[in-house]
Amino acid sequence: MANPSNIVDLDFTTLQFFEDYVISRLKEDIVFDVPQVAELVEVCTNHYGKKEFVYISKREYNYNVNPTIYFKLEQAKFLKGIAVVSQKASSLNMAHFEKNFSKVPYEVFLELEDAMEWAKKRLGK
Repeated sequence: MANPSNIVDLDFTTLQFFEDYVISRLKEDIVFDVPQVAELVEVCTNHYGKKEFVYISKREYNYNVNPTIYFKLEQAKFLKGIAVVSQKASSLNMAHFEKNFSKVPYEVFLELEDAMEWAKKRLGK
């Protein structure tokens, strides 16, 4: 995997920016809700501008996600997909539930490399 072009550490996540996707590693025991989505949209928009990208969530820790946040993603006009990566059964089950709320293409993966390949395909590369 190439090195990220930029790394941003927020209160609730660490973001690694690559050419076509951003990898997010949410911190343990946070609640991922509307304010966090708004901050993510702002940071990603500042980084990518009008360039299309995919958001990859690498779920390593336990935290709570409000599934209605996916309704707010219409603000992110250049977001072309969401990938969730985990090897924990509880995280995978939650991700499959969250997928029902997303209007953005959304897939669940066991391996980060598979999510990165999917991201490139979503962007026609």
